[in-house]
Amino acid sequence: MKISDRIYLVGSGKFGMELSEPTDCNVYLIDGGTECALIDAGGGIEPERIVDNLRRDGIGPERIRYCLLTHAHADHAAGARYFHDTYGIEIIASAETGEWLERGDTVKASVDHAKRGGVYPQDYRYPACPVARTLADGDRIRIGDVELRTIDSPGHARGHVCFLWEEGGRRNLFAGDTVFAGGKVVVQYVWDCILEEYADTLAKLHRLGANRLFAGHGPFLLDRADVHIEKAHRCFERLEIPPNL
Repeated sequence: MKISDRIYLVGSGKFGMELSEPTDCNVYLIDGGTECALIDAGGGIEPERIVDNLRRDGIGPERIRYCLLTHAHADHAAGARYFHDTYGIEIIASAETGEWLERGDTVKASVDHAKRGGVYPQDYRYPACPVARTLADGDRIRIGDVELRTIDSPGHARGHVCFLWEEGGRRNLFAGDTVFAGGKVVVQYVWDCILEEYADTLAKLHRLGANRLFAGHGPFLLDRADVHIEKAHRCFERLEIPPNL
């Protein structure tokens, strides 16, 4: 589903648009002209549905060079192995996310905890996957004629990164699970969801003045994203916790 000149929503599960398998996060595609990139990979249960959406939008998966992961949680990262093995797509992630994904670490990625909580079935697989490149804060990734900047953004999870694309005077923020429409967040009972880090991340994202927000779940925002981000930031400033998605 084309949502902007260069951006498509190609996957979205039960907390989004029900465009693909229910465990999928929002999976975006950025069209850089000569090559494309996915932002996140979905939950890996029926990744073919994401490919079907790509083809319906006229995009062959062979045009996709990279898959950029915002973090290691299964609904965002477990599909990476399929895209790597099936289409030769290079997986890019933060250093922590990359390390956990390469060894299929279900403890660090909180998959075991999520299984105990009934989020995933007991036979759910989180396959290890090779990672071509790891990122640090401020690193830049070029996708054809598009350049993204990496923003270190822990709080929801360790190793979480966002991606910022500045084009035509607009700031497009691919926020993963840091912040959502309406100023919502996702605070979870997992080892690496840390409120102090979350508050610091929202302050950092607020300073960006983003125009558009492409979050990991729920609706995307094509204008006034800064207003929504500010809501979450102000809640933390008041020593409160923003509403949970």
